[in-house]
Amino acid sequence: MFASMSYPGFFPPANTLGSYYFDGSAVWDVDLFTAINRCHDLGFAYKDIVADFVMTSGANLKDVQADDYKSIGMLFRYLEISSFYNTMDGYLRAKFAYPDVTFRYKITPSGKIPSSLNPLTMNQK
Repeated sequence: MFASMSYPGFFPPANTLGSYYFDGSAVWDVDLFTAINRCHDLGFAYKDIVADFVMTSGANLKDVQADDYKSIGMLFRYLEISSFYNTMDGYLRAKFAYPDVTFRYKITPSGKIPSSLNPLTMNQK
């Protein structure tokens, strides 16, 4: 949790467990490879590793009726699909690379998360 608040450019890396860490969403939405490899390095068999994780962006690709899409509609749909696969990339690659690992819970935001120039405003809104 400490490292997840260490956002590059705003906060220094978290010095913990003998190394320095920062929020992984700066590189990938979710870095399952490092977590799985760390567990394996500690002696766990891949079949005994269970991955539960929280993503920082939603992977919500809705079914659409594209019969009436024109050029602009097709462009926006392409951008939606591209965004979906960019969000899911780390997860899908990890599932392919580690078929014996159990990917149990994947938590994603249900909608678009608002952003601002001040990224970590911790208020109720």
